[in-house]
Amino acid sequence: MAEGNKYCICCGEEVPFNVVVRNERRELTCTYCGFTLDVENLWEDTKSSIDKYALIAEDSKFTRTLLRELLLKKTLASEVIDVTNGLELISEYSKLVKKNIKLSFAIIDLNMPVMDGLTAARTIRALEEKDGILKIPIVFFSGVKADEDLRRQMELLSPANYVNKGSDPDPEHLIKRVQGLLNFISQRYQ
Repeated sequence: MAEGNKYCICCGEEVPFNVVVRNERRELTCTYCGFTLDVENLWEDTKSSIDKYALIAEDSKFTRTLLRELLLKKTLASEVIDVTNGLELISEYSKLVKKNIKLSFAIIDLNMPVMDGLTAARTIRALEEKDGILKIPIVFFSGVKADEDLRRQMELLSPANYVNKGSDPDPEHLIKRVQGLLNFISQRYQ
C-alpha cells in the first residue's frame, strides 16, 4: 500500500490517511472523514514469493518424469530440478546454494551411475555443514531393501527417510509407489 496522500471521494481532494487492520484486512481510511480509501485482504494468497524447490536424482527417465509431473501437479513443489546421477545432483545443489535458494526436499535413488545416492547425500551434508546452512530433508526412493546398514546411514544423514519403490517393472505398480511417496512428502514436509 502506498504512503503519502490518497484521493478521498467523500472529501473531494487528496488527503492523508490512516492504516487500520481489522477483520483480516488492512484498510486505508481518510484522516479527516474516516472514509475507506483502499483495502488489502491479509488472508489472500497473493502469488507466494517463496518458491518451493525440489531436487530429484533418478537414473530412470520414466520415474524421473513421473515424479516431476506429480510434484508440480500436486503443488508439492513449484520448481523441480531433476538429474540422472549423484554427481549432477551435487552440482545442481551447489548452484542453488550459491543463489541462496532454499530447497524443500530432495528425492534420491540409491543406485545410480557415476555417483550413488548415499555418496551424494553424504556430500550434500558435508556442504551444508561447511556452509552452515540448514539440512534439507532427503527421501531415498529406491528398490534397494532397507537393511540395518541403510538405516544407520539414514540416521547419520538425518533428516532422511526411505520409501521403497519396489522392483515390479509394471508402471501401474510404480505409479502407486510414487503416490505413496508423494503422500509421505506432503504429510512430512509441507
